[in-house]
Amino acid sequence: MEGDKVALKPLNDCVLIDPEPFKSYEEQMGYTHIITPDKYKAGPIDPPIWGKVISKGRGCTNSEISYGSRILIGKWAGAKLKWEDMNLIIVKEKDVLAIDGR
Repeated sequence: MEGDKVALKPLNDCVLIDPEPFKSYEEQMGYTHIITPDKYKAGPIDPPIWGKVISKGRGCTNSEISYGSRILIGKWAGAKLKWEDMNLIIVKEKDVLAIDGR
């Protein structure tokens, strides 16, 4: 099952992630019908990114990180890349901040 979606396989302790679409500050706060002035649109500084694990390297020791897991990484963690018309992020295992336990 692992790697069915993408033939790109991370090495060592790296994790390949399909990031979720970024929501604007208005969407995050629920302001869908309110016009917010530009000076208030900055929102939180560098919000973290949620994404689904597509594949992980053999050196990844955390058993909770598996294919399909939803994880949280820092905004500037890892390397962003485009592979077969998909925007992906590859990060080290230590850059994973949290795992969605639902």
